[in-house]
Amino acid sequence: MVKDELLRAEKVLADAGVEDADLEARVLFECIYSRSFLTDLLCSRLNREMTEDERSKLESMLARRISGEPLQYIAGKWEFYGEEFYVGEGVLIPRQDTETLVDEVLKLGGALNAETVLDLCSGTGCIPIVLSKKLPQAHFYAAELSKDAFYWLEKNIAAHRADVTALMLDVTQKQSADGFVTRFGRADIITCNPPYLDERDMRELQKEVRREPAFALYGGSDGLEYYRAVADAWKDALAAGGKILFETGCSQAQSVIEILEGCGYRDASVTKDLAGKDRVVSASIG
Repeated sequence: MVKDELLRAEKVLADAGVEDADLEARVLFECIYSRSFLTDLLCSRLNREMTEDERSKLESMLARRISGEPLQYIAGKWEFYGEEFYVGEGVLIPRQDTETLVDEVLKLGGALNAETVLDLCSGTGCIPIVLSKKLPQAHFYAAELSKDAFYWLEKNIAAHRADVTALMLDVTQKQSADGFVTRFGRADIITCNPPYLDERDMRELQKEVRREPAFALYGGSDGLEYYRAVADAWKDALAAGGKILFETGCSQAQSVIEILEGCGYRDASVTKDLAGKDRVVSASIG
């Protein structure tokens, strides 16, 4: 019976050391029976045997998960800020921590009457896509260098029919910033969730996170390389009175503030996430 298979899947995952095995098993079953599975779980229509095709799909997904492949990649999509985004190999999985960055932009966007918003290191595009729905007066740009990640960025923009322009740029280079200004003008808000793990962090990654692209995780020996490069390269691309906002690791905020102040930014501040950890650093220029 389907219910028995769900319990078996939970045990298989738990025996393999997967945390929250019950929740993960249900996500896998949603991939078979659609998102309504959780609602229908106790309904009589699920009190039946799995078909051969359904069982084959389940076994394949269980094997992938036990091997360390992230649940999000197996499901093919994941939720961020109440919206679903396509995800897969080659792109960073959206995380709840990043919702703090979105919240901060929403507080600023209306006050600044922002017309141009640029997201750097955009990955799936979750940040600019969500913001584009909340701040319809602005136009959004999403910069990403990786071809693999760019595929997912464009796929999500299309799926959400978002007013977001995808740009393939090396955001660490000043010529990229200069080119942006030439084409689109200066940005009122720049957001960036850069790679910020240091060498020690990379050595201690969980096996699931190791399956995500290293280029989206590793921020150099001290985890701060992207902050230095972006802060310097894009300072002239920010409109007077505009804001730049970075997501940071929980112990990096003060270092990022020092980097920003060294590049001429002012009014730097830190915002904590729901867990009370430093998560977003913002600053102005001009």
